[in-house]
Amino acid sequence: ALVGPNGCGKTTLIKLLLQALPADCGQIRLGTNIQLAYFDQLQQQIDEHLTPLEFVGEGRTHIEVDGVERHTISYLQEFLFSPQAARGPIKVLSGGERNRLLLAKILSKPANLLVLDEPTNDLDIETLEILESRLVAYTGTLLLVSHDREFIDRVATSIWRFEGEGKIREYIGGYEDMLSQSHAAHSNAVNKENKNTDTQKLQQKMSRPSNSRKLRYHHEQMHLRFI
Repeated sequence: ALVGPNGCGKTTLIKLLLQALPADCGQIRLGTNIQLAYFDQLQQQIDEHLTPLEFVGEGRTHIEVDGVERHTISYLQEFLFSPQAARGPIKVLSGGERNRLLLAKILSKPANLLVLDEPTNDLDIETLEILESRLVAYTGTLLLVSHDREFIDRVATSIWRFEGEGKIREYIGGYEDMLSQSHAAHSNAVNKENKNTDTQKLQQKMSRPSNSRKLRYHHEQMHLRFI
């Protein structure tokens, strides 16, 4: 999961990896045999003139999902589209329904790299549960951009946190794991700084002559001169 404040560059990084944007400098190397599926938070992939059946089925009444042939309408029903809605125009669907349709399309593809940019926006609880269950069972690589902490905790196995000025730090686990590790690292840094400060103070104290030694020295000198 990629996390960070708005405008820190999460979507830009995704577009660079997808080669939708040219890099200003450096190199981007992609592995071989990548089958990519991408969820666009702006829904630019949806053709409003089609029906959900046409959009997902691409002209076919049956599609293959996870190696199993499925009737397209039956598959769409798993995403809460009735047969009537599946045959109706996409342009009448709400924003949440369009998100659900795009997810149905993406998750039907034989992809080994799944990129989801804010997939939980406008999703109802039932659709969110469908998405979570499918992502947990997904065997490929998932890159997820989201501000939903609970969703990240249930789905992600590692976090890339954008810390500003082009710096990204990786944490193992979900969002809460990231907070715990970040807090522990901060505490260790503070303790180390305090320890270094204490050591410096002790070294400075040890390097200064003792007042008692000074007094003793002066007393002996005076005593010798007196004799």
